[in-house]
Amino acid sequence: MRLYVIFDKFRRYWRQIHMLTIRDGWKKMDYIKKHNMFAQVGENCYFQSNILPAEPFLVYLHNNVAISAGVRLVTHSAVNTVFNHEENTDTYLCRYGKVEIGNNVYIGADVIINYGVTIGDNCIIAAGAVVTKDVPAGSVMGGVPAKQIGTYEDAKRKAKEFSKPYLDMGLREPCTVEDMMKKIKK
Repeated sequence: MRLYVIFDKFRRYWRQIHMLTIRDGWKKMDYIKKHNMFAQVGENCYFQSNILPAEPFLVYLHNNVAISAGVRLVTHSAVNTVFNHEENTDTYLCRYGKVEIGNNVYIGADVIINYGVTIGDNCIIAAGAVVTKDVPAGSVMGGVPAKQIGTYEDAKRKAKEFSKPYLDMGLREPCTVEDMMKKIKK
């Protein structure tokens, strides 16, 4: 049993180090899928974060999920250690829960999603938000703690309006911000 624990710890450290060497979010997700690190990964998923959850087997991603840099998927709480030390006991156990992210979801940079949270389909989580409760489908959430600040459909409409002038100039995905800026200068 002890040998397995040592091997598992080494494997986790190795995977974390390897994730740091992969810069492309599509390739990171390919690596996560190849090694069955998450409980579920759907189609067209993107993972830019270098931070793997402590219990990746509690993470469920549906189709078309994009996770930006610095995102933390928290799968457990360690508050039990405080209670155990306070009372000199071992009777408080770690609370944990899955993190489930629905279809067509964008998670902005540096978001924290707590254990036990389900994010519905067609959602956007704004950069820096802390998600402590389930997110209803079709929501745009932001803030600490996260609350609804808009709708998915409004965000989609605004993105289409922003894109139109560039599309009229002949730009199409994939393009870079630099490409877009060059078109404006002309």
